[in-house]
Amino acid sequence: MSNEEGSTQLSKSIAKIYSNTLIGVEIVIAAAVIIFFAALAPGAIALIVLGAAALLLLLGTVAFHALTCAIKAHYAANPAGAAAAYGFPTYAALKASWPWAVRLVAC
Repeated sequence: MSNEEGSTQLSKSIAKIYSNTLIGVEIVIAAAVIIFFAALAPGAIALIVLGAAALLLLLGTVAFHALTCAIKAHYAANPAGAAAAYGFPTYAALKASWPWAVRLVAC
């Protein structure tokens, strides 16, 4: 057996151990969530779910803003490459193609 085959087998076994550990942790977390939510009133559960949804919305908005700033920087650094990549001649033309709510969040 060559060194390459050995490290491939080692990588596969490590990945399998990691995968099994991750599945076990997910099962434990799911059980803990069920036990935790069972002890709460429906109003508290609703507040937790709404809070999580608001946090995801906020994080998504920040991530989209960062993405549009990167696209704008790409247009500034390499206009021809960005035009080929995104299909619009300028960043302003790209931004104009979005709905107004998306343009509010964009860079």
